[in-house]
Amino acid sequence: MRLLQRLILLLLAIVLPWASARAERSPGDKLKVVATIPDLVDLVREVGGERVEVSTIARGKENLHNVIARPSHLVALSKADALVQIGLSLETAYIPGLLEGCGNPQVWPGGKGFINCSDGWEAIQVPVVLSRQGGDLHPQGNPHMNLDPRAGRHCVKRICDGLSKLAPEWQAEFEARRDAYLAKLEAPEKRWAALGEQFKGRKFVEYHQEYNYFAQHYGLALVANLEVKPGIPPTPNHLAEVIEKMKAEQCDVIVTALWSKNDFVQRVAEATGAKVVELPNMCGGIAGTDTWIEMMDVLHERLAKAFGIPLPEKPAPEAQKPTQKP
Repeated sequence: MRLLQRLILLLLAIVLPWASARAERSPGDKLKVVATIPDLVDLVREVGGERVEVSTIARGKENLHNVIARPSHLVALSKADALVQIGLSLETAYIPGLLEGCGNPQVWPGGKGFINCSDGWEAIQVPVVLSRQGGDLHPQGNPHMNLDPRAGRHCVKRICDGLSKLAPEWQAEFEARRDAYLAKLEAPEKRWAALGEQFKGRKFVEYHQEYNYFAQHYGLALVANLEVKPGIPPTPNHLAEVIEKMKAEQCDVIVTALWSKNDFVQRVAEATGAKVVELPNMCGGIAGTDTWIEMMDVLHERLAKAFGIPLPEKPAPEAQKPTQKP
């Protein structure tokens, strides 16, 4: 199947530059945007409103290091005004090949329509030495910044700047929508901070290094990862070590994304009596996580329940309405 997909992408890469040359955008046309993950789709819509048409590559349930590129993605990028990505090598498994084949220099790195949301972000876990012995290391640091409670503010600013360069005639509108979204973040940020004060020092184990920004932000104590190293599945010896460490440190919470909720997680949970907490790793993979704010609400609430922390009152429904066009 993967070989067939590669052949199809290769064929399209040959044909697209000749058969579907990208037409120049006229002033007033909607911006065609491709985002790498659903979180960015939500934030692009918040800033762009009716001025954008946006689609996603990842769908919400995948391992973000193993997303499969499809011919439809290549076609979408060939016609796009902008590509919005997280960066930090999060999309390195599929974006370089798609960009090489799409025949659209505007969305290449350095192009007018290339929007990299990790620009200006302070990454954690930046490796000192790059070696395959360290597993699937990312040279710029941990790429899962979308799960940091501060990421919404950071990304929406990068997106506003990028869209404004593409359509300066709408810059004031984009900036007004950005500011409205930043104001909308204030209430959920207070909810998250109230829970976060009670997270400090709580112990947990995770499968993959996805929730490290979240943990560092609140002072959670990461006891171990079930992967031997990033991207390397557990071995029996490693699992035995994790089980012993969890018992010694009285750690009874294991967090996992949907893609990594597997037999290894269940085996450790049975051996330690720990609770398995399934958390979102991007929007759309779990019910009630269609927007970035909703996803972060679910992440905070599920972890709080696992630690036995009471949840604050739910906000009024009006507070969750999308930002209105100014």
